Amino acid sequence: MKRFFISAVICGSSLLLWNCKPDDDTTTVADRDRQEVYNEDLNDIETFLKGNSIKINEKNIEFTAVESGSASIWDQSEYPLQSINLKNDTYNYSSSTGKYEKLTDNVDYKVYYLIVNEGGGETPMIHDNVFTSYTGYSLDKTSFDTYPFGFWSAYPSYSSYTEIISGYRQILQQIKTASAIVDNGDGTYTHENPGRVIVFIPSGLGYFSSAQSSIGAYTPLIFDITLITSKEADHDNDGILDKYEDVNNNGNLWDDDTDGDGKPNFLDLDDDGDGYTTREEITYTTEENGETVKKLYSFDQIPTCDGGTVKKHIDKNCH
Repeated sequence: MKRFFISAVICGSSLLLWNCKPDDDTTTVADRDRQEVYNEDLNDIETFLKGNSIKINEKNIEFTAVESGSASIWDQSEYPLQSINLKNDTYNYSSSTGKYEKLTDNVDYKVYYLIVNEGGGETPMIHDNVFTSYTGYSLDKTSFDTYPFGFWSAYPSYSSYTEIISGYRQILQQIKTASAIVDNGDGTYTHENPGRVIVFIPSGLGYFSSAQSSIGAYTPLIFDITLITSKEADHDNDGILDKYEDVNNNGNLWDDDTDGDGKPNFLDLDDDGDGYTTREEITYTTEENGETVKKLYSFDQIPTCDGGTVKKHIDKNCH
């Protein structure tokens, strides 16, 4: 069984790397218009939803053509079909400019989904690390991959955490984590009441023009996702959790760039560009058991400088 979400060097071997650059000897083909592709995808997805019924099992799902007396996914009421409008939230790092740049995509995507189970835990924030399991399907009703054991992901990827596509990570905002994870004592774990969602993703929120080993270019996808747990992230390991790097409190970490260097604070080791790392600026010394030790301020306790109005790590006039 191949795990599609594991990062890999070769683009074709991983669904994560949907924007890989072609080899030098490969002819570059211009991408199709995103709105045009989305219009086709939406029609294909809605045709699928109206023409097929779904059987949801504990560990998998089955699609069959609608027959007399059976309800389509579009019409069935056991798991009401819902939709949400999403924007592509993908950013790419430019080695030429040294900055993170938002993918140019102005499409307003309608994403259909079924909540199989809401979950008994908490809904992760969009920038949290999440532990999920999944099975992926194409509109031809075949499964192109499954990973039932779960894996950690982050956006953007860092440490050992892999990166997932925009439609996958955004739909997790509609469900919650498991209420508890029980160690069975034999190397296995029981996940109590995890969230589970089935989502129909247009290719613009997936891999778009980048064909994968089992997925063609411009292909809508179906994912059956179970959200097991999540944890707060500190992408740049500067001692400040990502959620506290949202300086303007608008829920978007990418537009908080205190020093204007093209790196958002949650990916910047020196948020205010004063030559002192953020970690240095939030470190203090104290005495414990007769020894001098270094500790990090909790976020609420990070001081301002004399006469300052913001915390010292984002005030370039103090260190």
